[in-house]
Amino acid sequence: GGEHPDDWHHAHFVNPRYTRPSSIMPPFEWLGMERIQTLTQYVQSLGLKMADTRMERQRHWKQQSIKAYEAGPDVNVRWLVEHVPEGWHRVPNPYPTSKAGLQRGQRIYQYFCIGCHGPVGDGMGPAQPWIYPPPLNFTILKGREISGGILYYQIMNGITGTAMPYFKRDLESQKIWEVGDYVAYFFINQSDANREPKGIDAAWEP
Repeated sequence: GGEHPDDWHHAHFVNPRYTRPSSIMPPFEWLGMERIQTLTQYVQSLGLKMADTRMERQRHWKQQSIKAYEAGPDVNVRWLVEHVPEGWHRVPNPYPTSKAGLQRGQRIYQYFCIGCHGPVGDGMGPAQPWIYPPPLNFTILKGREISGGILYYQIMNGITGTAMPYFKRDLESQKIWEVGDYVAYFFINQSDANREPKGIDAAWEP
């Protein structure tokens, strides 16, 4: 419990492929939203006191994320960036943009991200109707100097209070950099890959 907010679970139970596109779990939309909400409450209770603590954090940051989103894109982006430690703001993507790297990034995006953020990065994936605040529309980041380090940090750690989960248990370092560069290159139009300082150690596992 508390690893994800309630609305992530709602989307997941309606159709697991909305949040995990490669899932083999069957959809449970037939349960109806009332029973899906009851099931979500049960899942969120698992984990005893630790789950209660995580849920308190989720509820607190959920309110903050809604407030930032409803204040408009400028406030929302500023809120998202402020949650990244300052040191990461100046870290560029250490890998050069390449055709092969972008292809790997695309594969990872399709495997993990497309259900929420959509095929063109506008936040209009199939999970969107069940998630609030909605998944981030990456195109609003254009011209805002979003570094590869900011993208890396938020992909790695997720954004508490939103439906954005952490991927540090699913993806090793190079995969996070490459999916971040895919997002930066195609949706934000400002990849900083392979700029100084570069040469950060990372590993790719096919």
